[in-house]
Amino acid sequence: MRYSLVIPVFNNQSGLQQLLDSINTIDFLREDAELIFVDDASIDGSWERLKQLKINHPNIKILRLGKNFGQHGATLAGMNESIGQFVLTMDDDLEVHPSEFSKLIAAQEKSVSSLVYGEFSSREGKMRKFAKLLYKVLSKSEGRLKGKGSSFRLIEGELARKIAKSHHSFVFIDEFLLWYTSEVEFVKVETYDKAIIKTRYKFSGLVHTALHVMMYSTAIPLRLVTFSGFLLASANFLLGIFLLYKYFIDKIKIEGYISLMVAILFSTGLILIGIGVIAQYLRNMMKNLNKAPTYFVSEKQC
Repeated sequence: MRYSLVIPVFNNQSGLQQLLDSINTIDFLREDAELIFVDDASIDGSWERLKQLKINHPNIKILRLGKNFGQHGATLAGMNESIGQFVLTMDDDLEVHPSEFSKLIAAQEKSVSSLVYGEFSSREGKMRKFAKLLYKVLSKSEGRLKGKGSSFRLIEGELARKIAKSHHSFVFIDEFLLWYTSEVEFVKVETYDKAIIKTRYKFSGLVHTALHVMMYSTAIPLRLVTFSGFLLASANFLLGIFLLYKYFIDKIKIEGYISLMVAILFSTGLILIGIGVIAQYLRNMMKNLNKAPTYFVSEKQC
């Protein structure tokens, strides 16, 4: 099998037939690929619909997770079941048509890269775009490839199965991939004007994921705390010189109660923020030590 197409599914019962029909219009996916659908504990009947589709399509594998683990956990579960030389991933909303995989394949054959991303302009609101832009800007401090990429990917099969076996309590596939390879290509792809549904990911969920990624796999929060501490110390040092100048040179008696209280309260706030950041890092370490599961497959038909 040359390709394994992994698609996480969540509450998309009505769109699964259109999704499958779109895939089957692509020759290489119909003839030389296995399709792996991972139901992320949907509550709308998606799992029953997948079982119906599998009856007439022997190249389909279906998995159901025991609870909602999120898009990345579901994708990882599908990767673990893959056997293809290359693993392709996409969302179940058809924001990008599967025919665009041909561009990723062409780029991989030309560059022999282990990982190829499809880049596209997502049809999202301004707040979501701003949040993603902010995340990408912050991530670039960790490396030029950080913060880029999308869920429309081509991954070398052995690499995909390698990260699928690297169980961590928090999963962000694009971060994992960059732990193993720097052979990455980016290709422009077009969005599909007949996407099934709008995004089902809440803005708060995207913010939570971004914060989790920064806490789990970057030093950005620690750097911000360090920078804030340095900035505060510098400001207090300059303020101290100013007050001493006023007292000894200008002979002006300066009441320091208010400025002292402001400095103490501000410093205390920064200290508490620093303690909170460190506590979050310790919490993530404890989750790893306790081996919190990335996903759990409760049922499958392969």
